[in-house]
Amino acid sequence: MLLVTAEEMRLLDRATIEGGHASGEALMERAGAGVVEAMERRYGPTLGLRVLVLCGTGNNGGDGLVAARHLRARGAEVHVGVLGDHTRVRGEALVHLDRLTATGITVASIADEDELERLVASRDEWDLALDALLGTGARGEPEGLLAAAVQVLRRLDDGGTHVIALDLPTGVHADTGEIARRAVRADLTVTFGCPKRGHFLYPGRAFVGALEVVDIGLATGALAATPTPVSLATATAMAALLPARDPRAHKSSVGRVLVVGGSVGLTGAVALAARAALRAGAGYVQAAIPSSLNDVLEVKLTEEMTLPMPETAERTLAIAALEPLLARAAQADVIALGPGLSRHREAAELARRVVAECDRPLVIDADGLNAFEGHTDALMRAPGARVLTPHLGEMHRLTGVDPGTLEARRIDAAREWAQRWRSVVVLKGAPTVTASPEGQATVNPTGNPGMATAGMGDVLTGAIAALIAQGLAPYDAARLGVYAHGMAGDLAAGEMGQYGLAAGDALESLPLALLALARLRAESAETPAPAERARPERAPAR
Repeated sequence: MLLVTAEEMRLLDRATIEGGHASGEALMERAGAGVVEAMERRYGPTLGLRVLVLCGTGNNGGDGLVAARHLRARGAEVHVGVLGDHTRVRGEALVHLDRLTATGITVASIADEDELERLVASRDEWDLALDALLGTGARGEPEGLLAAAVQVLRRLDDGGTHVIALDLPTGVHADTGEIARRAVRADLTVTFGCPKRGHFLYPGRAFVGALEVVDIGLATGALAATPTPVSLATATAMAALLPARDPRAHKSSVGRVLVVGGSVGLTGAVALAARAALRAGAGYVQAAIPSSLNDVLEVKLTEEMTLPMPETAERTLAIAALEPLLARAAQADVIALGPGLSRHREAAELARRVVAECDRPLVIDADGLNAFEGHTDALMRAPGARVLTPHLGEMHRLTGVDPGTLEARRIDAAREWAQRWRSVVVLKGAPTVTASPEGQATVNPTGNPGMATAGMGDVLTGAIAALIAQGLAPYDAARLGVYAHGMAGDLAAGEMGQYGLAAGDALESLPLALLALARLRAESAETPAPAERARPERAPAR
């Protein structure tokens, strides 16, 4: 599913209209009707419900006018206010304003805050309130009467009214997810055609509530044909990537993973990565670790094998491990480098040498990434394909860019550095963005705050490595691994809650996540895929 900017949405609208696929009036009709259908799916029949619809004078307001007409037809008690002068309503919105008034509804023209408050006070309580004030093209802080309307919707939300945002909550930036000082906090956001970046980027994501995407018949080929689209990972799309298992499979045919890492105090990291690789479907997993830690890892690991390697006096991997590591790597399908490696000088040098001399695909994480601080040019000279999985701190060390700047440009930053390093980049966080060297990007919607615990990244590293070992291209393996990893965390949280959730809980849920995707793939082969819904968390008070 495409994830678009406001400008890309305008291009889609224009291509649809100019290509003769639908008129602007028809698109607005479908959008407003879709809002009401989404409301009824979530809240049930609207018959007899008291509904307040606050509209701006632009196209977003026009969507609200259509929704008001459909609500009236379903028996709701609808009260509509247009903020500002009615004469500013033009084009398709004016057509739908006339259609609405023809049904007998009086549309209040709200010129000041007193008139707004009188409209709101015309009922003791409102069951539903629609935010149709500003659309995706809005920029900056809502001001004047619009700011007052935002406050009204916030107050109604605090009082128990369900607030439904049309396309985007007013005050949330469509492209960046930045929020105005005061923004509408929606229980449900109904967007049109494609989800927008701001629906999934924090802090805006926390103001969206449940998200539903209404198909209004856009000519999506206008963007799908571009070489570098940004996608939202959906269950159906990720299920389609899942490797099929041959009935004649054996442990070597479904992937051999070599995990390289481990040091004193960090044996858990390499153990989690190795276990995750097995749980994500790899058939044969080995962990190359400092020799004096072999007994510890033998206890931690059962199905996975250990490979004791030459070590330093500080019990980290030594440069003397290079030749035996390369020999083992030649027998593997993929190398997971970095979990628990440590920042010891010799271990870091070993990591750089492995990357420079190993032609196998590499998943590089944690201290494997830290080894390239100040040496990122070496990443581009590596002979093997690379998947880099930094969090913001590691990304800062690699790029020198402030974490706040990276966070503000999460999608585009991942794309730019993936292209520069000629590597797949998995920029971890909320949301995690996976970018390819060709400039594609996938934004992941799965996962939860309970996964903010040590070791979760090691589980992800093992999962991605396993999927590469099973034959997926690095970009596909990375985005599927991210999705399944987040889904596993969600399944674990559903059983035990977010508090106290540990990396091992997500690890043990990985087979269940993959099973759910496999079942979905089988169902999708027989029936059309169900509508995708995303349910970001409810916003905090602000």
